[in-house]
Amino acid sequence: MDLNNRKFFHALLNAPSPSGYESPAQMVASAYLKKYADKVETDINGNVIALKKGSGKQKVMIVGHADEIGLIINHIDDQGYLYVKTLGGFDLNLLPGLRVNVHHKDTIVRGIIGKKPIHMMRGMDEPPKLKIEDLWIDIGASNKEIALTRVAIGDIITYNSQIEMLNDDLIVTKATDNKAGVYVAAAVMRELAQKSIKASYYAVSSVGEETTMRGARTSSFRIEPDIAIAVDVTFTSDIPGADKRIYGDVALGKGPVLTLGSAMHPKILSLLQDIANELSIPYQIEIAPAGTGTDADAIHSQRTGTATAVVSIPNRYMHSPNEVIAISDLDNAVRLLAAFIQKLDGKTNLLRH
Repeated sequence: MDLNNRKFFHALLNAPSPSGYESPAQMVASAYLKKYADKVETDINGNVIALKKGSGKQKVMIVGHADEIGLIINHIDDQGYLYVKTLGGFDLNLLPGLRVNVHHKDTIVRGIIGKKPIHMMRGMDEPPKLKIEDLWIDIGASNKEIALTRVAIGDIITYNSQIEMLNDDLIVTKATDNKAGVYVAAAVMRELAQKSIKASYYAVSSVGEETTMRGARTSSFRIEPDIAIAVDVTFTSDIPGADKRIYGDVALGKGPVLTLGSAMHPKILSLLQDIANELSIPYQIEIAPAGTGTDADAIHSQRTGTATAVVSIPNRYMHSPNEVIAISDLDNAVRLLAAFIQKLDGKTNLLRH
């Protein structure tokens, strides 16, 4: 990853974009893509769709979702504490004590997620399972009236998390799920900018994957791709206690992950594997017998069907404020997918049999 792409990736990560509120990240993606694509458009849902025209009729789409998990203010009590609903899936046990950013108009209000202290729960056999209504956000307001001068019902909230490198390859921050996928789709566009291709390439930064998958559904309906590849993140099993008999063997820094399963197109997967082997690009395999939990689930049955695959970036501590991924896995995903698009000649028979 060169300096230009690193700055782009960091800008994506720093742009707040909870599901349904992706505009800041989409503006970053659009500005980058306009440097390299023949055309960049947005749609009514907020998807960013960039096109590099090919000389043939085949169309290939690579999609990464721009939305991250977040919170939204649902209630402010008389003491000035904020109560929230979730935008996407959370492990609520991670939240107490975390610092967060409340996004109010053009300002950021700092807050702390609080809960009833364990010392006030004595006498219980064990603390009750956390529910979102058990948590609140403290912004230092002494009452509701003061709180309402700083925030409002409906303001979105994101983790207050910094970008850091754990070593030369591992980056730790929030929202690599799935700014990583947006980065890969856009970086492939840059990689192909000065090259001739036969298949037209659509790089899509989609919206709403964490909640509705509406972005993937509507963008693929519009584009009508022959081939679609969702780039997302996937859990690693390189942590203590992970049962590889259940989760497979996926680790940071060992390459992007190709998903095998009933919804994935075998000819696309075979071509990706052939290219990776030819170019000595490391890759890993995971199994998804039915759904993948990615935008691919909304695409593969679109219209009369789309030849679909999933390429994932290994992610340690997903949906936490400190997700860890490897820069080398991003770089190898870009190499693999750029080579894949260049390999398409419009002659591949996509029928399964």
